Amino acid sequence: MIGHDTLTPEERAYQDECNAFLAEQLDPELVVRMDRSEVLYPTEFIRMMGERGYLGACVPAQEGGGGRSILEDALLNERVGYHGSAALACARTFTSHVGWVLARYGSDSIKERYLRPMLKGEKITAQGLTEPGAGSDLAGIRTTARRDGDHYVVSGEKRFLDGAQSAHFISCAVRTADGDDPRSTLSMLLIDTASPGYEILEPHDNWLGFRGLGSAWIRFNDVKVPVENLVGEEGNGWKYLSEELLIERIVATRAQLGQALRALEIAATYTEVRETFGKKLREHQWAAFKVAEASMRLDAAALLNTRGGRLLDAGLWEEAKMEVAMAKWFGVEAAWQTVDDSLQLMGGIAYTQKYPIERILRDVRASRLTAGSTEMMALIIQRRAFDRLRDPNFRRELVGREVEGSPVARQSAERV
Repeated sequence: MIGHDTLTPEERAYQDECNAFLAEQLDPELVVRMDRSEVLYPTEFIRMMGERGYLGACVPAQEGGGGRSILEDALLNERVGYHGSAALACARTFTSHVGWVLARYGSDSIKERYLRPMLKGEKITAQGLTEPGAGSDLAGIRTTARRDGDHYVVSGEKRFLDGAQSAHFISCAVRTADGDDPRSTLSMLLIDTASPGYEILEPHDNWLGFRGLGSAWIRFNDVKVPVENLVGEEGNGWKYLSEELLIERIVATRAQLGQALRALEIAATYTEVRETFGKKLREHQWAAFKVAEASMRLDAAALLNTRGGRLLDAGLWEEAKMEVAMAKWFGVEAAWQTVDDSLQLMGGIAYTQKYPIERILRDVRASRLTAGSTEMMALIIQRRAFDRLRDPNFRRELVGREVEGSPVARQSAERV
């Protein structure tokens, strides 16, 4: 486990418990069958996790969740990634970030009809954000929900909708009004997939990785949705989705670190038995240094992830945006590089299906796109980095009081 010694005793005990359960109960053949597209959705796994209280781990216990912190939810996800796959972790993660928002902003009716059944594994949810013309740019969402009496009429398309064929309902981002400011016109609706007008246009059955979720391109053809399925208040969708994405970035990224750790462990073990040029791979400095660098990289990523989770648990949503973006960017890039290095260490044998490294490589590659691309994380970070560097108090601390009045300090301040 990564960064285990930086956690509290309670956090370590929880992760140890999760690890022991998954090591015993998660069938490795399920991962293989999902990767071969023999499984449409891991329904039985979700039900098993629901019975254990591992769905919506960060959702308050009184709402049917696990009653754990966001960080503990991430620690659980690390173990799902390690013992399972990115697809299994994704299916479980939906119940956490969607569940957290429904628990905080959903009505009693929503909690009874959607949240609690989802947390028991009785109902499957999918997240409707990405569209043919809008991915990381939520402001570009065009799916509309027009109020008509006691219903909304929803029209539009969503793409890369994981679980589209199996989901009972979609947590969907929609436009409920016209206006120049897209942030004030975005809302969240829960849409039943059994509703007339819900159409699967094209299943995404040719993905490089992340297989076994039943992703698809879907369309809402004037779907009628009861007004009571509105989450929170109309026009507040941007706020809800922003909080949801912050949780997703921390929790989902931790699963990628778990996958990368497993790949590195396999590769490191291999270097101790494989011989080249008369000595074991580990005895070649280039190989040993790759393992050292990867270990350092994963540990640093875990520390960033832990910091981001703690900020969210403290309720510092605005302050956490930069740190969460750093944790997501550094984390997925660290995971990708670690898995790639693991494959390189083992050579051609890791490019076959004898070891899971080739699958992990395909899975981890997707994480650089999902829940906000690496480029979007850079955009978030640079905005807040410049804001901090413009702050006079920050500048004074940076240059030091003793040189505050120097020509160099004055020139630096003028440039900022």
